[in-house]
Amino acid sequence: MALARHEYRAAARSRVLVTLTAVLVLTTIASVYIGAVDYRSRLADYQAYLDAARAGGITQVAPSPLALLSLLRGAVEYLEIIGAVIAITLGYLSVSRERTSRTLPLLRSRPVSPGELAAGSALGALGIMTTLVTAVAVAAVVCLGVIGHDWVGGAEIVKLLLTFAASITYLMVFWALGLLVTARSRVAATGLMVALGLWLVIVLILPQIGDTLDADNQVPGGLFAALNLDKPQEDLVVSHFGAYETVRTDIEEASFAKHYERFAFALTDVKEKYRGFSLGQLLDEKRNDIGWMVVYSLALGYGVLWAFRRTAPLPEGAP
Repeated sequence: MALARHEYRAAARSRVLVTLTAVLVLTTIASVYIGAVDYRSRLADYQAYLDAARAGGITQVAPSPLALLSLLRGAVEYLEIIGAVIAITLGYLSVSRERTSRTLPLLRSRPVSPGELAAGSALGALGIMTTLVTAVAVAAVVCLGVIGHDWVGGAEIVKLLLTFAASITYLMVFWALGLLVTARSRVAATGLMVALGLWLVIVLILPQIGDTLDADNQVPGGLFAALNLDKPQEDLVVSHFGAYETVRTDIEEASFAKHYERFAFALTDVKEKYRGFSLGQLLDEKRNDIGWMVVYSLALGYGVLWAFRRTAPLPEGAP
């Protein structure tokens, strides 16, 4: 816990991280504000329709087509992109700071195990990520209530908590990536550049390649819809391109960011096809994405432990 507190305080004093966090919160507020203004207008229209129907004696009316949590799409996307950069920067600073002060080799010469060092750093980073995601969540939810005139409640709260728990896990994976790559580099700045290059591939390039290679995305509204093909006909066409679809799917599966995005979009009602699902159905539907996020987390967590084990302790009596 002492190591975790040290990691948290050191990161919190970093002007770079404070600035990036402020940018993330402000962009989240801006994105939710724009969506909430339109949502408020549409909510008022639906309420007027509902009141008129009740006044006319109509007891059965169509449910509201509005999905409050879908307004958080921008917040999720900014966490996915900007949040990952913040996490990588935190991992880089954790290594470069300790290299400059030479405190890590000194700690290794004391009765502190590599596992305790890794756990302390991870707990400190977890505190930072939790603070970051909490700031984004509070800003987003307050904007929804104050500007959109609709507050999150009931099952939406559980879905929102699961979404931001996944967000914390997502950021921790990129923190581990930044720490691991920097620890493996002789020059810390080189490690940062490599980690940001990997971020570019994982977050931006691989998902775009998968979407671009999807034949159904080549025409606005969908290629199969434009050709008036039903589901059986669509499956028949796709069956002739099995190898192509396998490669395209594997490219998307390689992106950790894509699994996080799919999970978060399903729980925040961004994808309309999931809006009628119960929480249990959603989790069952997204079990593949959950599994991949767990695998990535365990792999990078082991990498952090390995990095601390590779740090040579200072010999007794060394300055």
